[in-house]
Amino acid sequence: MKAIILASGEGKRLRPLTDNLPKPLIKIGDKTILGHQLDNLIRCSIWDIIITTGPFEDKIKEYVKEKYPDLEVSYVNNPKYETTNYIYSMWLTKGLIDDDIILLHGDLVFDKKLLERLINEKPFLRKKSFTKRNINKMHLVYDEENVNCVLVNRKIKPPEKDFKAVIENNRVVKIGVEFYGENAFFSAPLYKFSKSDFLCWLDEIEKFIRRGDMNSYAEDAFNKISDKVMLRPLYSDEEFCMEIDTMEDLEIARNKYGRTSQ
Repeated sequence: MKAIILASGEGKRLRPLTDNLPKPLIKIGDKTILGHQLDNLIRCSIWDIIITTGPFEDKIKEYVKEKYPDLEVSYVNNPKYETTNYIYSMWLTKGLIDDDIILLHGDLVFDKKLLERLINEKPFLRKKSFTKRNINKMHLVYDEENVNCVLVNRKIKPPEKDFKAVIENNRVVKIGVEFYGENAFFSAPLYKFSKSDFLCWLDEIEKFIRRGDMNSYAEDAFNKISDKVMLRPLYSDEEFCMEIDTMEDLEIARNKYGRTSQ
């Protein structure tokens, strides 16, 4: 299994902090956002990392080389970071996908326990009927193809600016910021995908890229194939998980993890 960290953005909503610093290198507590992420991945035995970069690639590379010299990292630079969304950055990783994937945004802060649960989530358990000597028996079996999942929180009010997952029959059928209703819940951009299903998602993303649609969300492409690619919600109602988009978000996260001078 390998991880993809999407870190190509400019972090405009956190200026002036991000005038000369990538958002993943903002400190929360005693380490950077990226440091929190890499430590969690390493503790979960994920050493093979892809990081997409934009205007601050050199600073991210320098940080990782200094703090994590033994980590195997592949960098994928998005030269069109000013005019594209992360859908384009994701597409650029396609040639490196040779294993199952943990996908996360570069501004996501989360408890290690969530990543452990995501990785260890078993394939979907379903009932299957067997008949023997005219006796019907129901057995629980694992469907080995259904291993994909995304974090969903049902207890908090879905933030207007964040993704919501629309869930039907324990299956995520849509993801987007525009969805509301009794079946729509806050969804954090922390995913687990099988290699084949992630490549299927990238194939759909490629259709967007080919027609010049590079400002949509990658989830818009997923919504086109959600009937073919099974994505399950992994409910995370207690553990801490949030994206750092604004100064208000940063304040909340620093209250959780502690203060720094930055």
